[in-house]
Amino acid sequence: MSLELSLTLSLFVAAGLHAWLRGGPPERLAAAIIVAWILTDATYHLLFGPSGFDAVDPVHLWIDGAELVAIVWLALRANRLWPLWAAAAQLICFSGHIAAFIEPAGWTRAYWAMTQIPPYIQVIALVSGAAAHTRRMRRIGRYRSWRPV
Repeated sequence: MSLELSLTLSLFVAAGLHAWLRGGPPERLAAAIIVAWILTDATYHLLFGPSGFDAVDPVHLWIDGAELVAIVWLALRANRLWPLWAAAAQLICFSGHIAAFIEPAGWTRAYWAMTQIPPYIQVIALVSGAAAHTRRMRRIGRYRSWRPV
């Protein structure tokens, strides 16, 4: 396992653990979604090697699509603002696959950026959301985690 992959996994697991311990139910669910995504992605790369970003990877399309559905569901149900940032970042990630599929020529760097940077935005949103939840709990006490349906 490369140093870069070890650091990335450590960052995502630490952020997920922070959100699990400090956040409410939406933060815990998001932590589970994001950590499951990064572990699935890391396992895939350990088994099949790194991506070249020169063609759409159908496994990544599926993994990122599944996370998009989960994060959008969370964003629509949670009584929080930060999941919208996480969902927007995942939409960019998923759109990168679609854009590379439609026009594969010359998309290597853009495809990389659109699929590799958004997870870090999600982690920042998750940690910020857990911190905001902690501050809100201290300020106003218990409050509803989910929007009424």
